[in-house]
Amino acid sequence: MGRSRLPADRLMRTRWLPRGRGLGSASARLRSAVAGRGTVRAELGYGAFLSYSGERDRRWLPQLRHAIEKQSRPWYKPPHIRVFLDKTGVSIGPELWGKIEAGLARSDWLVVLASPEARASVWVDREIAWWLEHKSVHTILLVVTAGQLVWDEERGDWDPERSTALPARLAGKFERQPVWKSVDPRPDGDAVFSTDDAGFSPDVDGVAFGVASVVRGLSEDELRSEGLRDTRRNLRTARIVATALGCLLLVASTLSVVAVLSRAEATRQRDQAVVQQLITQSSLLAERDPFAARLKALAAWRIDPSPETRFAVLDAAVNPASGVLSHSVPVDSVAFSPDGRTVASGGSDGVVRIWRTGTQRTAGRPLIGHHQGITSIAFAPDGRTLASSGFDGTVRLWDLADRTQIGAPFNAGAGSVRSVAFGRDGRTLVTVDEADSGTVRVWDVATHRQTGHPLAGPGPVLGTNADGSRVGSSTSQGGIRLWDTASGAPAGGALKGGDGVVTALSFSPDGKTFATADLVGNLRLWDIEARAPVGEPIASPATSTGVRAITFSPDGAMLAAAYEGGGVRLWDLRRRAQVGGPLLAHTSTVESVAFSPDGSVLASASADTTVRLWDVRTLRQAGAPIDTGGKGAAALSPDGRSLAVVDSEQAVRLWDVVARRRVGEPLVRGVYSFSPSLAFRADGAVLAIGADGLRLREVATRRPVGEPLLGTGDVGALSFGPDGRTLVTGGPDSVHVWDLSARPPTGTALGPRSVGVALSPDGRSLATTTQDDTVVFWDMATRRRIGETPGDHTAQITAVAWSPDGTTLATAGRDDTVRLWDAATRERIGAPLRGHHGGVTSVVFSPDGATLATGGNDHTARLWDVATERPIGAPLEGHGAGVTGVAFTPGGDRLVSWAQDGTARLWNVAATVDPVRSLCAWADGAFTTDRWHEDVPAGPASRTLCRK
Repeated sequence: MGRSRLPADRLMRTRWLPRGRGLGSASARLRSAVAGRGTVRAELGYGAFLSYSGERDRRWLPQLRHAIEKQSRPWYKPPHIRVFLDKTGVSIGPELWGKIEAGLARSDWLVVLASPEARASVWVDREIAWWLEHKSVHTILLVVTAGQLVWDEERGDWDPERSTALPARLAGKFERQPVWKSVDPRPDGDAVFSTDDAGFSPDVDGVAFGVASVVRGLSEDELRSEGLRDTRRNLRTARIVATALGCLLLVASTLSVVAVLSRAEATRQRDQAVVQQLITQSSLLAERDPFAARLKALAAWRIDPSPETRFAVLDAAVNPASGVLSHSVPVDSVAFSPDGRTVASGGSDGVVRIWRTGTQRTAGRPLIGHHQGITSIAFAPDGRTLASSGFDGTVRLWDLADRTQIGAPFNAGAGSVRSVAFGRDGRTLVTVDEADSGTVRVWDVATHRQTGHPLAGPGPVLGTNADGSRVGSSTSQGGIRLWDTASGAPAGGALKGGDGVVTALSFSPDGKTFATADLVGNLRLWDIEARAPVGEPIASPATSTGVRAITFSPDGAMLAAAYEGGGVRLWDLRRRAQVGGPLLAHTSTVESVAFSPDGSVLASASADTTVRLWDVRTLRQAGAPIDTGGKGAAALSPDGRSLAVVDSEQAVRLWDVVARRRVGEPLVRGVYSFSPSLAFRADGAVLAIGADGLRLREVATRRPVGEPLLGTGDVGALSFGPDGRTLVTGGPDSVHVWDLSARPPTGTALGPRSVGVALSPDGRSLATTTQDDTVVFWDMATRRRIGETPGDHTAQITAVAWSPDGTTLATAGRDDTVRLWDAATRERIGAPLRGHHGGVTSVVFSPDGATLATGGNDHTARLWDVATERPIGAPLEGHGAGVTGVAFTPGGDRLVSWAQDGTARLWNVAATVDPVRSLCAWADGAFTTDRWHEDVPAGPASRTLCRK
């Protein structure tokens, strides 16, 4: 075979020659000629030997070889024809011709790729010569790849001049025209294989099919039929194999899915068990370790954000107890740093411990130096230095950066030191000796020396103002005397402190007032300049006597009082009322109380060996109460800013609940109805007034909107439709539906009397109460009755409210219950909500529908979690009479309540909107991944507790 690399000038495609010079009759003659040779044994030796020359043919012959061998055979059987090609069948070496000769000997057909290159090739000539010597010329098949072959019938041989592709050795060797095939060039777009030469390519499959039909001794139709049969058999086999594999894959997939689902279910059950454990632990730790309780509730939510875990977070967020700092001995004093980030506490072991407020863990090593118990501690104004006094009669200064004592102790002399305070500039210390006569000393912080003469003999000193310039002491007659520490002289005469012995005193942050507490638990405010009590004393409950310590909040609005029985109470000084319920987690006497600088946290130190931290924000009203003078009907505007009330002067007035002031002139005067009612239109521009008839008023101008809809009679209930075109009224006579878009407005009687009416949020349904203590549902389009709730209430229904999505209705009754109803089925949802006493007067959903607020004759408002039907925190206490109405502001973070005591109150209920966010804000970065590993049982993967 030739190895010359002659450039190919063109590429080829198959062209069958015309009958007489192509594979037609010649194929038949060849088949008869080879019939006696027996069946070609394709599995032994080679069916064909490809003889060629030139780079052009070398590039595409491997594809031709593959195409000939693959003829519709199954992938798992050997080929029908094996083809010898030196490029793939012969290794390079010195015995090249010997290997080619062996290939020729094992081949049945010689396929000569005729071309001018092959005509001139010594190797092709040598391969043809060997074949003619050892085998028959009738088993030579010519395939013209370039040039041409021309058979001369007259001569009975090839035309020597025109046959430019004919190897010379084949001239005169054929008795008649042999089988031969021409491959002509065609565009590359019609080809399967390209040789990348001039954009043309040969029809490889066509050439291969022609060669295979001759070599196998079959007609083309027979070969195609066999191919079709093989293809069908292959497809059947493939389908059977595919089906079997599919079944196996299905079984494997099913088993895999079952395994995955089983693992997922096992993981879910494990996580649920951990969640339940966390919820239980959170509840049990609520008072003992509030920090851990909050963290565990939050972890449960992160594992499974369900209604139950959300309530656990919510319950933890509204719990005023927010931390416990544990000592091993009774704790007598506590103080916050100026930035509020740390708390210092001193115990009877003489050790001062510093705690981080956020993590509630000790910050560095304790301060050890006193030989007896700590009596008082104080931070310097810059927060870098701490002063501590003790029963050992010394005062010590501590550097908080390196936890070392600064210089020698301040030695007060004999006895103990009761208290210590820094001057406003931090350069002086004021100390009070523990003695019946009391001695006040002023010290220079830099030199540790006394300045001036001590103030001796004022009597038991109970308190020092913020800068140490004034102290208050008790007199033997039960009075109070103030002293100027600079001059050592009394500031005026003694003030009578009441009938009981004064036990505690605290100066207000602005220094204008001070408060005292006596032995029987009374609290009294004093005006320093006027030297007179401010208002009446505040009487503690009979169960809370013996006040040990008091302190003002930073804004001066509240007073915290610590009692001998272990309780702590917060008092609103403006309204002389308690804020929230008592803080009762301590089991022994509370010795000291202190507010954080921002007033959000109260710390209490107790003889029960703990310091407890209380979240004051969960107990406080948002500002002072609003003295509206209204004792019944009121309505909050849709924007949450204006409250319309019927006041004691029988006038309808507006109050700005944010500014806490009355706005403008009355909308209406002379409202003498026994049970008036008010309602704002959805846009807040119009107020409906149901009293001595039914009137509409523009809020901005105070002008009437048209003529009164009713001239006389009481209207006990009002409800606007969402578009403002419909108004429903309820009263002692009947329920009326008013079309306000008509001119004049028209009213239609819908049913019997009702004390409660409520249009659904979409305005399509109406709920009205009945005398039978049920609720009737009406279709507003047809004005027809479409259902009724069962008679579950055992007393009159006083109020009804729709959830924002219109799927649930809430009813409040005089039977002390609130009930939820499915609006579609009219069936009750869950058990009745119980907690009020004396009847529930009002009910409303929060804007997100997650929370329900109620007001009752027991002077309280309450919050309920709709999903779990459980109360949220303690009742909202403060009103002095029955609560007649409640309403949420648009954001849902404030609740407005009004009562028969003539006040409206604004409550901070932000934790109900997003309890997770509320807890994370409280933690201020303290809920770290490390705490997850410490506080969460093993199993669930750790999660980020608070996301940024």
